[in-house]
Amino acid sequence: MPAPRPSVDDVEDLQALRLRLHRLDPSRSLCDVRAAVAFVRERKVVLSAGRSSLPMLAEAIVGHAIRGSWMADPEVFRIHRLMRRVHRSPALVSAPLIEGKETMIDAALGPAVQRIAGDGTRREAVIHRLPPPARALLREVESSGEVRMDRWRVSAAAGRDARLRLVAQWLVSSASIHTESGYHTALVRPWRTSAIAVRFAKSAARLDYDDACRRLWQAAARSAVIVPEREARRWFPFGDAGLGDLIDAGRIQRLTAARRTWLIGQE
Repeated sequence: MPAPRPSVDDVEDLQALRLRLHRLDPSRSLCDVRAAVAFVRERKVVLSAGRSSLPMLAEAIVGHAIRGSWMADPEVFRIHRLMRRVHRSPALVSAPLIEGKETMIDAALGPAVQRIAGDGTRREAVIHRLPPPARALLREVESSGEVRMDRWRVSAAAGRDARLRLVAQWLVSSASIHTESGYHTALVRPWRTSAIAVRFAKSAARLDYDDACRRLWQAAARSAVIVPEREARRWFPFGDAGLGDLIDAGRIQRLTAARRTWLIGQE
């Protein structure tokens, strides 16, 4: 007999599982940095904050969904303290990996990120599609070694757009610094000098590109539990490479229900 068609109830059950594993319902706040690091290592791919089907560390720390910025949450100081300490853990890697948003992953996935980020064919294709301001910023970063955005001679809006495009494509790393006048600006450096590139370059060289893509897809889908396919396809700068293979192999399931298509990661 054919398998029963997925239903709205299946989606609701998976959404309930997602909330439980993300520590939101029932509420199970993270009490200390050890618990927070363990949570990231267990889920493998966790956003620092924002809106996503992936788990968010800020929400897991307080044990509930956060509407708006976590900096307006009553527990902002505890969130900030734990997040800062979690980012220092050698067991984790932190970078703008998902849609250019700050993401923490288990260090075991670091070689896969570096294999994709450093791939020459991918980089050439991405650079070819960049708008002129982003391409100009990348050229200056590569030639100078670093660019302070408050000293780059374009408007603040144009500079921010160019920088974020490069960050989201894993072409540069970007860090916030204090200026002499007490403000903040971004310091942009080539990806090859990033903490991920330096730490994982050797192990990344032993990975196949497609296998690296599949590793990240599988880890992220499992971490989310269930995610609208349209959202998931925006996650990574390498597009949907490897996703079809995982769906065909049954390692990621596709479910169509409630007029939407969902991807389901295996627990």
